[in-house]
Amino acid sequence: MPSLKQLLLLTSSLLVSVHAQGVLLSAQGTKGSPASLPLQVVLNANDANIINPTEISTNVVNECGRTLLNGNIDIGENTETQLANKTVTSVTKGSTVNVVMQQGGTNGAGPYTCDMDQTSNALGSGQTKLTVKETDGTDGNIKLAVTMPSNMSCIGASTGNICTIRCFNAAKAGPFGGCFAVMQTDETASKNTPGTIATAQTLEGVEAQVLQNNKDLPAAMKANSEATLNEQGIFAVEALLSSSLTAIATSTTASAATKATTTAAAKKNGGNGNGNGNGNGNGNGNGNGNKKNGGGNGKNANNVRSERVFVA
Repeated sequence: MPSLKQLLLLTSSLLVSVHAQGVLLSAQGTKGSPASLPLQVVLNANDANIINPTEISTNVVNECGRTLLNGNIDIGENTETQLANKTVTSVTKGSTVNVVMQQGGTNGAGPYTCDMDQTSNALGSGQTKLTVKETDGTDGNIKLAVTMPSNMSCIGASTGNICTIRCFNAAKAGPFGGCFAVMQTDETASKNTPGTIATAQTLEGVEAQVLQNNKDLPAAMKANSEATLNEQGIFAVEALLSSSLTAIATSTTASAATKATTTAAAKKNGGNGNGNGNGNGNGNGNGNGNKKNGGGNGKNANNVRSERVFVA
């Protein structure tokens, strides 16, 4: 297991290469409707959208991930901005949306996967998988023909007929891709009010998130105090990812100490009748415990990868 210092040094060495990545440029649905632009990504700048499952599942970012320049993507706010700017393309059931991805480098290579949140902004996971036909263009761009579901029912945003689509690759330095909104025009729009918007969150889930939020609050407050107004988004994400890395280092040290103690105890108990009984008991207990630690460390390893590669 690399040390914290080694990971931080590795982070610095990789920052130079992280910018050669894929960026979503546009998404065109129904002919004659405007093309959708990527949520929050600053085009014609050194920006990109990272959509990393670990960062999403640990609630560091929302389902559309984050951008290098501005951090976590507020899907609701960005969607409303695009609606106001008339940069949301129209779709119907079974129709095709033509997406253009700028490859940029090896980190922008396909294949790309696309999925859809038919509520626009309510899913951390469980999005609808979409059929994608991918073509490499001669201009350095990748073309994606994305088929809308035959039973599609977009109910999101203030208009009540918006879906959010994510397209992303499998680059280890990402994944990279983008999010965009689409407006469904072949169904009656939903009338969205606080009372009609469903949530899948449970009381236990809410309580667990409150505990995590309390742990994250000091790092987020420190980041906000050190950043300008425009920098707060990216500073907050970096602070939360750094907090995760520190937790990994602590967990790894504790796990190593536990393993050493267990090994010494096993050697001490071996060699007699009571030793067999103790050995079996310790074996089962420690085996299960180590299995749990292994699962936890596996999750932490993903966070290490996120931290050392994704911080911009």
